[in-house]
Amino acid sequence: MAKEATTIYVDDSAIWVLKTRGRQVKKWASMPLEPGLIKDGTVLDENAVAAKVKELWQTQGIGTRKVIAGINGINCLYRLINLPELPKNILPEAVNREAARILAIPLEQLHLSWQTLPVFKEGTLVYLVASPRNSLDTLISTLHKAGLNPYLMDLRPLALARTVTEPEAIIVDVQPGNFDVVVLMEGIPQVVRSLSLAQEASLEEKISLIREELERAITFYNSSHATDKHIGATVPILISGELAQQQDTWKLLLGKLGHPVQALPSPVKAPEDFPLSQYTTNVGLALKEVLASEKGAIAYSLVNFNALPEIYLPKPHPISEILFVPVITVGIVLLALGAYANITAAAYTTDLRANLASINQMAISAQAQTKNVVALTEEASSLEATAAAFATTLDNFSAGRDDVIGDLAKINGCLPGRLLKGKALTVTHDGDTLIVEGLFIKDDVFRFAEALRASGRFTLVVITDMSQDEQQIRFTLKLSK
Repeated sequence: MAKEATTIYVDDSAIWVLKTRGRQVKKWASMPLEPGLIKDGTVLDENAVAAKVKELWQTQGIGTRKVIAGINGINCLYRLINLPELPKNILPEAVNREAARILAIPLEQLHLSWQTLPVFKEGTLVYLVASPRNSLDTLISTLHKAGLNPYLMDLRPLALARTVTEPEAIIVDVQPGNFDVVVLMEGIPQVVRSLSLAQEASLEEKISLIREELERAITFYNSSHATDKHIGATVPILISGELAQQQDTWKLLLGKLGHPVQALPSPVKAPEDFPLSQYTTNVGLALKEVLASEKGAIAYSLVNFNALPEIYLPKPHPISEILFVPVITVGIVLLALGAYANITAAAYTTDLRANLASINQMAISAQAQTKNVVALTEEASSLEATAAAFATTLDNFSAGRDDVIGDLAKINGCLPGRLLKGKALTVTHDGDTLIVEGLFIKDDVFRFAEALRASGRFTLVVITDMSQDEQQIRFTLKLSK
């Protein structure tokens, strides 16, 4: 019999709930949220959001309290880690150490989720996700206050990747307040970008920002892989969310990209009026159960771990609780059997003590072996550190390079046509701040500043200095991203 699943995804604008049985959609419902209750996936008012969840459960008669929960990917970090072959009991510590080394954020501020992936070479390939602790903790606390029991959790971009019915694809999902771009290659979400969208921004401004991130994601992937591994022109771009039904916007979204584009196909069976584009995340969450239980199911995304932090996982029951009923039954039998039972119990106790002594000796031996393995592992990790450091530096340089090139291209495109001959424009790039200095004719500096503001790439364009000598204007602009 197909397994049932109830999923809940909460974003800045609404609560989305989906019930499925296997791949069949059974029920769906949503409830809008007032602005300010949630910001970038972090619940700011737990009581108010919990009350909304309770109301949705009651009005829709959802019933079950056991849910699969989703959280957006904003401010989350995704990494592929190569480790030497390690025993399973040592791997968690090795992953934590490598995460502490390569992530720029202290682990105390993050929840780590990971899984090993199959590779065709020596070593262990780990897919690691670091999520802001505050975002996960407030969401789980809110669901608990609403009387729900989240037993599985996943991040929105990974849930989206699970819905793909193509071995390789680029997913673009656009929601009212945020969007995701996921590059799925070789069964792995290789590049993930999740960003907020200003509610007051126009459709053209949103598409411009999404197109830039789409191009940046493809460029970043290609720059970090050999030429024969680049994203081919036949890899489709799959659209979901607000733009899924607006095909007239797809050409604007593609820009100069030549990939085929289509709405993301449904991997589930549903009534004709089911709005897949609004519930794609929930579908991906439900498929966590389907792909785990459905015999012969094809999963084009290999990543499927439980992102619910370990501290929230159910604790195993004490052995005394598990054996409570059997012990009572055995006690009654022992009373009935009397002396015979006492003799049997005594003999059994003697055997148990002998077995316990043997187990203790085995544990001491195993502990000694573990210490040797730990020592060897630390030595191997030390040898891997240098190579990993070079790889990380290259990744960071590639990402930074793409950002700088994009900024310079945008500035160049906004230049007026009357630059003084022989007078160069100087640009100082410092991460999120750029200083532009130059010499223009007449009032072209104002036109230049307006063009930069209208480009949508910079959040703030300020003229910090300007001096005039006859028809020449020397100026300094500060651009903030």
